Amino acid sequence: MKCSASQAQRGFTLVEIMIALAILSITLVAVYMAQGDSLRASGRAEDIRTASLLARQKMTEKMIDLQKDIDKGKFPDDQVNDQGAFDAPFDKYRWEFAVRKVEIPLAGSPPDQGNGAPPPGGGPTTSTGKEAGAANQAPASAQANLAQMVQKKISESVREISTKVIWEELGEEQSLVVTTHISKLQQ
Repeated sequence: MKCSASQAQRGFTLVEIMIALAILSITLVAVYMAQGDSLRASGRAEDIRTASLLARQKMTEKMIDLQKDIDKGKFPDDQVNDQGAFDAPFDKYRWEFAVRKVEIPLAGSPPDQGNGAPPPGGGPTTSTGKEAGAANQAPASAQANLAQMVQKKISESVREISTKVIWEELGEEQSLVVTTHISKLQQ
């Protein structure tokens, strides 16, 4: 059986070529978008790494200054705030520095009733389930006094130090915060 010349030279039709090009273009667009996402993620990781290094550098500079003051006997009693920008080539980053007293709320302290009086009930009870008299509440009052003394001591001797690095990324402000604490151990 012989094939005719028209059957032997069959090729792709225009429709088949168009479908193949459509599939190829969809695949290339997906690869291009994945590559773009990868580049954005890589850029974000680089910004975070840079911000982390800059925050650690600024924190170290400020901690050295604070240590010099502590060595002179000056412990930061007031809240300290400072801000600025980094020099080139890191001029897209800026920093904020803060020192603040550490305030610890008393655990188990009753909510304020507005008149200074503790809420009714909830105090120590006797073996019969009745509320104990004022004479039996001395340990609770001593415990509250001790908690207040500890709270005051912590407030006087512990400071929270934080450095925040801020930069602009894709039209949005991003930031990274590094926090540590210092304490004054002797009086």
